[in-house]
Amino acid sequence: MSAEEKSAIENNLVNNHKRYIEEIIEYSETILDIHNDIMDNKQIEDDNHRYAMEHINDECNNVRDDLENDIESLRNDIDDLKQIIEELQKWIKKN
Repeated sequence: MSAEEKSAIENNLVNNHKRYIEEIIEYSETILDIHNDIMDNKQIEDDNHRYAMEHINDECNNVRDDLENDIESLRNDIDDLKQIIEELQKWIKKN
């Protein structure tokens, strides 16, 4: 093989490697974009989960407060009824 043929083969090889490297670089940007999209989606998922958990916690606290208020109201009603029953019993004994 002559020096010119070797030089042509080497040139061809270098050009092929150059194109291959350029394609890798081009695809690496696409891969980086995909990676960034995945990370963005993960962050959105985490944020949505955190928001949902906070909302659920707030709703649970509201339900707990409502129940405590209802229980307190029922206790007051029971006390009022006890007092009415006692007054009726006193009235019945008198009459």
